[in-house]
Amino acid sequence: MQIHNFSPGPARLDPSIISKSQEAIANYQKTGLSILEIGHRSKDFETLINALQENMINIFNIPSNYFTLLLQGGATYQNTFIANNFDKENKLLGCLVTGTWGRYSVEDFSKIRDTKIIEVSDNEIENYIQTPWDLEGVDYLHLTSNETINGVQLREFNKIEHDSLLIDMSSDIGSYSFEWDNLAYVYAGAQKNMGIPGVSICIGDEKYLNSEDNSRYLNLGQLVEKNSLLNTPPTFSIYVLKLVTDWMIAMGGINHFEEKSIRQSSRLYEQLESYGDFVIIPVSDYSKSRSNIIFKFKNEDLEKKFLIEATEKGILGLNGHRSQGGIRISLYNSITDEMVDYLSEYIDKFFADNGK
Repeated sequence: MQIHNFSPGPARLDPSIISKSQEAIANYQKTGLSILEIGHRSKDFETLINALQENMINIFNIPSNYFTLLLQGGATYQNTFIANNFDKENKLLGCLVTGTWGRYSVEDFSKIRDTKIIEVSDNEIENYIQTPWDLEGVDYLHLTSNETINGVQLREFNKIEHDSLLIDMSSDIGSYSFEWDNLAYVYAGAQKNMGIPGVSICIGDEKYLNSEDNSRYLNLGQLVEKNSLLNTPPTFSIYVLKLVTDWMIAMGGINHFEEKSIRQSSRLYEQLESYGDFVIIPVSDYSKSRSNIIFKFKNEDLEKKFLIEATEKGILGLNGHRSQGGIRISLYNSITDEMVDYLSEYIDKFFADNGK
Protein backbone atom coordinates (compact mmCIF):
# COMPACT_ATOMS: atom_id res chain seq x y z
CA MET A 1 0.00 0.00 0.00
CA GLN A 2 1.32 3.43 -0.91
CA ILE A 3 1.72 5.80 2.03
CA HIS A 4 0.48 9.40 1.86
CA ASN A 5 2.23 11.25 4.68
CA PHE A 6 0.57 14.50 5.80
CA SER A 7 2.52 14.65 9.06
CA PRO A 8 2.97 18.08 10.71
CA GLY A 9 6.68 17.40 11.12
CA PRO A 10 9.11 15.86 10.72
CA ALA A 11 7.49 15.98 7.34
CA ARG A 12 7.57 14.08 4.09
CA LEU A 13 10.67 14.33 1.91
CA ASP A 14 10.60 14.08 -1.85
CA PRO A 15 11.72 10.53 -2.81
CA SER A 16 14.60 11.91 -4.88
CA ILE A 17 16.08 13.47 -1.74
CA ILE A 18 15.84 10.21 0.18
CA SER A 19 17.51 8.37 -2.70
CA LYS A 20 20.40 10.85 -2.91
CA SER A 21 20.82 10.76 0.85
CA GLN A 22 21.10 6.98 0.76
CA GLU A 23 23.81 7.22 -1.89
CA ALA A 24 25.71 9.80 0.14
CA ILE A 25 25.53 7.68 3.28
CA ALA A 26 27.21 4.86 1.37
CA ASN A 27 29.77 6.99 -0.46
CA TYR A 28 29.72 10.79 -0.56
CA GLN A 29 30.67 12.08 -4.03
CA LYS A 30 33.12 9.21 -4.62
CA THR A 31 35.28 10.22 -1.65
CA GLY A 32 35.06 6.74 -0.16
CA LEU A 33 33.58 8.34 2.96
CA SER A 34 29.99 8.41 4.13
CA ILE A 35 28.41 11.85 4.43
CA LEU A 36 28.03 10.85 8.09
CA GLU A 37 31.84 10.79 8.36
CA ILE A 38 32.75 13.96 6.46
CA GLY A 39 34.71 16.37 8.65
CA HIS A 40 33.01 19.71 9.19
CA ARG A 41 36.28 21.55 8.54
CA SER A 42 37.12 19.58 5.42
CA LYS A 43 37.22 21.11 1.95
CA ASP A 44 34.26 18.92 0.94
CA PHE A 45 32.06 20.29 3.70
CA GLU A 46 33.20 23.86 3.12
CA THR A 47 32.15 23.49 -0.52
CA LEU A 48 28.80 22.03 0.58
CA ILE A 49 27.95 24.79 3.04
CA ASN A 50 28.99 27.56 0.63
CA ALA A 51 26.81 26.06 -2.12
CA LEU A 52 23.90 25.80 0.30
CA GLN A 53 24.22 29.45 1.25
CA GLU A 54 24.21 30.40 -2.44
CA ASN A 55 21.05 28.34 -2.90
CA MET A 56 19.43 30.19 0.00
CA ILE A 57 20.29 33.54 -1.55
CA ASN A 58 18.79 32.33 -4.83
CA ILE A 59 15.56 31.01 -3.30
CA PHE A 60 14.85 33.83 -0.85
CA ASN A 61 16.49 36.73 -2.69
CA ILE A 62 18.52 37.51 0.42
CA PRO A 63 20.19 40.97 0.33
CA SER A 64 23.99 41.16 0.43
CA ASN A 65 23.98 42.76 3.89
CA TYR A 66 22.26 39.75 5.46
CA PHE A 67 24.00 36.73 7.00
CA THR A 68 22.90 33.08 6.89
CA LEU A 69 23.50 30.70 9.80
CA LEU A 70 22.84 26.98 10.15
CA LEU A 71 22.46 26.18 13.84
CA GLN A 72 21.55 23.31 16.12
CA GLY A 73 18.82 23.40 18.74
CA GLY A 74 15.67 23.89 16.69
CA ALA A 75 13.34 26.87 16.78
CA THR A 76 12.74 26.42 20.52
CA TYR A 77 16.43 27.10 21.16
CA GLN A 78 15.97 30.33 19.21
CA ASN A 79 13.76 31.69 22.01
CA THR A 80 16.77 31.68 24.31
CA PHE A 81 19.11 32.79 21.52
CA ILE A 82 17.01 35.80 20.48
CA ALA A 83 16.38 36.87 24.07
CA ASN A 84 20.14 36.98 24.70
CA ASN A 85 20.95 39.00 21.58
CA PHE A 86 19.55 42.12 19.91
CA ASP A 87 20.76 44.49 22.65
CA LYS A 88 19.00 42.69 25.46
CA GLU A 89 19.98 45.19 28.18
CA ASN A 90 18.68 48.32 26.46
CA LYS A 91 15.91 47.38 24.02
CA LEU A 92 12.30 46.32 24.53
CA LEU A 93 11.26 43.10 22.81
CA GLY A 94 7.62 42.96 21.73
CA CYS A 95 5.95 39.65 20.98
CA LEU A 96 2.85 39.35 18.83
CA VAL A 97 1.04 36.20 19.96
CA THR A 98 -1.42 34.52 17.58
CA GLY A 99 -1.17 30.95 18.86
CA THR A 100 0.62 28.33 20.90
CA TRP A 101 4.19 28.71 19.63
CA GLY A 102 4.15 32.49 20.03
CA ARG A 103 2.95 31.99 23.59
CA TYR A 104 5.86 29.63 24.28
CA SER A 105 8.26 32.26 22.92
CA VAL A 106 6.87 34.88 25.32
CA GLU A 107 7.35 32.52 28.27
CA ASP A 108 11.02 32.09 27.39
CA PHE A 109 11.71 35.71 26.40
CA SER A 110 10.23 37.15 29.59
CA LYS A 111 12.55 35.07 31.79
CA ILE A 112 15.58 36.73 30.21
CA ARG A 113 14.65 40.28 29.16
CA ASP A 114 11.95 42.95 29.27
CA THR A 115 9.13 41.76 26.99
CA LYS A 116 5.85 43.35 25.91
CA ILE A 117 3.07 40.92 25.01
CA ILE A 118 0.61 41.76 22.23
CA GLU A 119 -1.95 38.95 22.08
CA VAL A 120 -4.29 38.88 19.06
CA SER A 121 -7.01 36.36 18.26
CA ASP A 122 -7.11 35.00 14.72
CA ASN A 123 -10.23 37.00 13.80
CA GLU A 124 -8.49 40.24 14.81
CA ILE A 125 -5.30 39.78 12.80
CA GLU A 126 -6.61 41.40 9.61
CA ASN A 127 -7.65 44.54 11.50
CA TYR A 128 -4.25 44.73 13.17
CA ILE A 129 -2.54 44.52 9.80
CA GLN A 130 -4.69 47.28 8.29
CA THR A 131 -4.47 49.79 11.16
CA PRO A 132 -1.43 51.17 13.03
CA TRP A 133 -0.61 49.13 16.11
CA ASP A 134 0.32 50.34 19.55
CA LEU A 135 4.00 49.51 19.25
CA GLU A 136 5.31 52.51 21.14
CA GLY A 137 8.62 51.73 22.77
CA VAL A 138 8.92 48.31 21.10
CA ASP A 139 12.41 48.07 19.58
CA TYR A 140 12.05 44.54 18.17
CA LEU A 141 8.80 42.74 17.35
CA HIS A 142 8.70 38.93 17.32
CA LEU A 143 5.96 36.89 15.67
CA THR A 144 5.28 33.35 14.48
CA SER A 145 4.19 33.48 10.84
CA ASN A 146 2.35 30.15 10.94
CA GLU A 147 0.89 28.53 14.05
CA THR A 148 0.86 24.82 13.20
CA ILE A 149 -1.27 23.83 16.19
CA ASN A 150 -3.93 26.50 15.71
CA GLY A 151 -4.00 26.67 11.90
CA VAL A 152 -3.40 30.43 11.93
CA GLN A 153 -1.08 32.14 9.45
CA LEU A 154 0.15 35.74 9.17
CA ARG A 155 1.77 36.14 5.76
CA GLU A 156 1.45 39.92 5.36
CA PHE A 157 4.08 40.78 7.95
CA ASN A 158 5.72 43.19 5.50
CA LYS A 159 2.67 45.45 6.05
CA ILE A 160 3.36 45.74 9.78
CA GLU A 161 4.58 49.24 10.59
CA HIS A 162 7.74 48.20 12.38
CA ASP A 163 11.26 48.08 10.98
CA SER A 164 12.82 45.34 13.14
CA LEU A 165 10.77 42.16 12.92
CA LEU A 166 12.00 38.83 14.30
CA ILE A 167 10.04 36.02 12.65
CA ASP A 168 9.70 32.33 13.40
CA MET A 169 8.94 30.80 9.98
CA SER A 170 9.50 27.18 10.97
CA SER A 171 6.41 25.80 9.27
CA ASP A 172 5.97 28.01 6.21
CA ILE A 173 9.42 29.13 5.10
CA GLY A 174 9.85 28.47 1.40
CA SER A 175 6.12 28.40 0.66
CA TYR A 176 5.65 32.07 -0.31
CA SER A 177 7.75 35.09 -1.18
CA PHE A 178 8.33 38.09 1.07
CA GLU A 179 10.44 41.26 1.24
CA TRP A 180 13.33 41.87 3.60
CA ASP A 181 12.85 45.61 4.16
CA ASN A 182 11.54 45.43 7.74
CA LEU A 183 13.01 42.07 8.77
CA ALA A 184 15.82 41.99 11.30
CA TYR A 185 15.96 38.21 11.71
CA VAL A 186 14.13 35.18 10.30
CA TYR A 187 14.58 31.64 11.60
CA ALA A 188 13.09 28.22 10.94
CA GLY A 189 13.57 24.64 11.97
CA ALA A 190 14.13 22.78 8.70
CA GLN A 191 12.04 19.69 9.44
CA LYS A 192 8.71 20.82 8.00
CA ASN A 193 9.24 22.56 4.66
CA MET A 194 12.96 22.24 4.02
CA GLY A 195 14.57 19.14 5.44
CA ILE A 196 14.98 17.00 8.53
CA PRO A 197 15.37 17.70 12.26
CA GLY A 198 18.68 18.94 13.59
CA VAL A 199 19.32 22.22 11.81
CA SER A 200 17.73 25.66 11.97
CA ILE A 201 17.94 28.21 9.17
CA CYS A 202 18.75 31.68 10.54
CA ILE A 203 18.92 34.76 8.31
CA GLY A 204 19.51 38.27 9.63
CA ASP A 205 20.59 41.82 8.94
CA GLU A 206 24.26 42.39 9.75
CA LYS A 207 23.50 45.74 11.40
CA TYR A 208 22.04 43.83 14.35
CA LEU A 209 25.30 42.07 15.16
CA ASN A 210 25.64 43.73 18.55
CA SER A 211 28.47 42.79 20.88
CA GLU A 212 26.64 40.88 23.60
CA ASP A 213 28.51 39.46 26.58
CA ASN A 214 27.24 35.92 25.97
CA SER A 215 28.74 32.46 26.01
CA ARG A 216 29.94 31.44 22.56
CA TYR A 217 26.91 29.48 21.32
CA LEU A 218 24.63 32.32 22.40
CA ASN A 219 26.80 34.95 20.74
CA LEU A 220 25.34 35.92 17.37
CA GLY A 221 28.43 37.83 16.30
CA GLN A 222 30.79 34.92 16.96
CA LEU A 223 28.54 32.44 15.16
CA VAL A 224 28.38 34.65 12.07
CA GLU A 225 32.14 35.25 12.17
CA LYS A 226 32.72 31.48 12.19
CA ASN A 227 30.19 30.87 9.36
CA SER A 228 28.16 28.37 11.42
CA LEU A 229 31.35 26.43 12.27
CA LEU A 230 32.04 27.70 15.78
CA ASN A 231 31.55 24.09 16.89
CA THR A 232 30.62 20.88 15.07
CA PRO A 233 27.41 21.61 13.14
CA PRO A 234 24.70 19.02 12.30
CA THR A 235 26.46 17.96 9.11
CA PHE A 236 23.96 15.42 7.80
CA SER A 237 20.97 17.69 8.42
CA ILE A 238 22.82 20.45 6.57
CA TYR A 239 23.50 18.06 3.68
CA VAL A 240 19.80 17.16 3.40
CA LEU A 241 18.92 20.86 3.52
CA LYS A 242 21.30 21.39 0.59
CA LEU A 243 19.51 18.63 -1.36
CA VAL A 244 16.13 20.22 -0.60
CA THR A 245 17.29 23.63 -1.83
CA ASP A 246 18.64 22.04 -5.03
CA TRP A 247 15.25 20.38 -5.51
CA MET A 248 13.34 23.60 -4.82
CA ILE A 249 15.34 25.50 -7.42
CA ALA A 250 14.89 22.70 -9.98
CA MET A 251 11.12 22.71 -9.35
CA GLY A 252 10.86 26.41 -10.17
CA GLY A 253 11.80 28.18 -6.97
CA ILE A 254 9.59 29.87 -4.44
CA ASN A 255 6.99 30.98 -6.98
CA HIS A 256 6.27 27.34 -7.83
CA PHE A 257 5.76 26.42 -4.19
CA GLU A 258 3.61 29.47 -3.48
CA GLU A 259 1.32 28.65 -6.40
CA LYS A 260 1.12 25.02 -5.27
CA SER A 261 0.36 26.04 -1.69
CA ILE A 262 -2.48 28.33 -2.78
CA ARG A 263 -3.91 25.73 -5.15
CA GLN A 264 -3.86 22.82 -2.71
CA SER A 265 -5.09 24.68 0.37
CA SER A 266 -7.86 26.49 -1.52
CA ARG A 267 -9.12 23.20 -2.91
CA LEU A 268 -9.29 21.50 0.48
CA TYR A 269 -10.80 24.46 2.33
CA GLU A 270 -13.53 24.75 -0.31
CA GLN A 271 -14.21 21.04 -0.09
CA LEU A 272 -14.39 21.02 3.71
CA GLU A 273 -16.65 24.08 3.76
CA SER A 274 -19.10 22.15 1.59
CA TYR A 275 -19.43 19.69 4.48
CA GLY A 276 -20.25 22.40 7.01
CA ASP A 277 -23.08 20.31 8.46
CA PHE A 278 -20.47 17.88 9.78
CA VAL A 279 -17.22 19.80 10.38
CA ILE A 280 -16.09 23.13 11.82
CA ILE A 281 -13.09 25.14 10.61
CA PRO A 282 -12.28 27.24 13.71
CA VAL A 283 -10.21 29.92 11.94
CA SER A 284 -11.28 33.17 10.27
CA ASP A 285 -10.95 33.38 6.48
CA TYR A 286 -8.11 35.93 6.56
CA SER A 287 -6.02 33.90 8.99
CA LYS A 288 -6.52 30.41 7.55
CA SER A 289 -3.19 28.67 7.22
CA ARG A 290 -2.19 27.30 3.85
CA SER A 291 0.33 25.05 5.56
CA ASN A 292 -1.84 23.45 8.26
CA ILE A 293 -5.58 23.03 7.67
CA ILE A 294 -7.36 22.54 10.99
CA PHE A 295 -10.92 21.27 11.36
CA LYS A 296 -13.06 19.37 13.83
CA PHE A 297 -16.01 17.03 13.44
CA LYS A 298 -19.20 17.97 15.25
CA ASN A 299 -19.58 14.27 16.04
CA GLU A 300 -16.59 12.89 17.96
CA ASP A 301 -17.28 9.28 16.99
CA LEU A 302 -17.35 10.24 13.32
CA GLU A 303 -14.01 11.99 13.74
CA LYS A 304 -12.44 8.86 15.21
CA LYS A 305 -13.82 6.79 12.35
CA PHE A 306 -12.42 9.29 9.81
CA LEU A 307 -8.92 8.91 11.26
CA ILE A 308 -9.08 5.11 11.48
CA GLU A 309 -10.27 4.68 7.90
CA ALA A 310 -7.73 7.22 6.63
CA THR A 311 -4.94 5.18 8.19
CA GLU A 312 -6.34 2.02 6.61
CA LYS A 313 -6.07 3.74 3.23
CA GLY A 314 -2.46 4.82 3.82
CA ILE A 315 -3.25 8.43 4.70
CA LEU A 316 -1.09 9.23 7.73
CA GLY A 317 -0.43 12.18 10.02
CA LEU A 318 -3.93 13.67 10.16
CA ASN A 319 -4.34 13.75 13.95
CA GLY A 320 -4.61 17.24 15.39
CA HIS A 321 -2.15 18.33 18.06
CA ARG A 322 -2.72 16.59 21.39
CA SER A 323 -3.65 19.94 23.00
CA GLN A 324 -6.35 20.69 20.41
CA GLY A 325 -7.66 17.42 19.02
CA GLY A 326 -9.47 17.45 15.71
CA ILE A 327 -7.88 16.95 12.30
CA ARG A 328 -4.80 18.63 10.87
CA ILE A 329 -3.80 18.39 7.20
CA SER A 330 -0.23 19.61 6.70
CA LEU A 331 0.51 20.83 3.19
CA TYR A 332 4.25 21.36 3.20
CA ASN A 333 6.40 21.81 0.10
CA SER A 334 6.84 18.09 -0.53
CA ILE A 335 3.10 17.36 -0.69
CA THR A 336 2.19 16.57 -4.30
CA ASP A 337 -1.04 17.32 -6.15
CA GLU A 338 -1.53 13.56 -6.52
CA MET A 339 -1.48 13.20 -2.73
CA VAL A 340 -4.08 15.94 -2.38
CA ASP A 341 -6.20 14.24 -5.06
CA TYR A 342 -6.10 10.99 -3.09
CA LEU A 343 -6.99 12.71 0.18
CA SER A 344 -9.77 14.71 -1.45
CA GLU A 345 -11.31 11.58 -2.96
CA TYR A 346 -11.20 9.91 0.45
CA ILE A 347 -12.95 12.89 2.09
CA ASP A 348 -15.75 12.84 -0.48
CA LYS A 349 -16.23 9.08 -0.17
CA PHE A 350 -16.21 9.23 3.62
CA PHE A 351 -19.00 11.78 3.73
CA ALA A 352 -20.93 9.97 1.01
CA ASP A 353 -20.84 6.84 3.18
CA ASN A 354 -21.24 8.47 6.60
CA GLY A 355 -22.69 11.94 6.19
CA LYS A 356 -26.30 11.12 6.80
